[in-house]
Amino acid sequence: MANIVVNTTSPMAGRRLNRDVNRLLAAGYHTVIDDDMTNLDVRLEGPMGTAYEGGVWTVNVSMPQEYPLKAPRLRFVTKILHPNIEFTTGLVCMNVFKQAWSANYDLVNIFETFLPQLLRHPNPHDPLNHHAAAIMKRSEQDFRESVSMFLRMYALPIALPGQSQDTENLEKRSSDLSLSDLLSDDDNDDDDD
Repeated sequence: MANIVVNTTSPMAGRRLNRDVNRLLAAGYHTVIDDDMTNLDVRLEGPMGTAYEGGVWTVNVSMPQEYPLKAPRLRFVTKILHPNIEFTTGLVCMNVFKQAWSANYDLVNIFETFLPQLLRHPNPHDPLNHHAAAIMKRSEQDFRESVSMFLRMYALPIALPGQSQDTENLEKRSSDLSLSDLLSDDDNDDDDD
């Protein structure tokens, strides 16, 4: 795999970012990188043993100029149902991530530790997506079923030649549905029982 060279104003920051991106690529993450490495689109697979298992999401990583001293901004490009990920924008709740961030962490830590832990342990008590949190608070089983439905609608891997998955119909169905279409009126209230 070819190494990427970064042009930045700070040689130290440029070397660090270059190293971190190359480590991410070497770890096997399918990654699309813009010319100056300020934005990366990284493929994330759902962790085994979770409601997200079998799903594949594109996560946009926006690198701050202060990286690695400041944490990158993470946004799910692919729709995902999760109480700590805003459904429309894909922004990830960063409170704990920003507080725990250290310059010792890198991009591999984000994709091998932070995001899988977020998917394994959603927190409905500090939500960005109140609808997902309400479903989870009401019933863990309903939440898993809803996640599974959204995974099938938005996050199935693209079929390779010779596979039978009808992705064209799936994409059409996905673009016609939204979270509000799938929730009944009693799911839209945020009452804590």
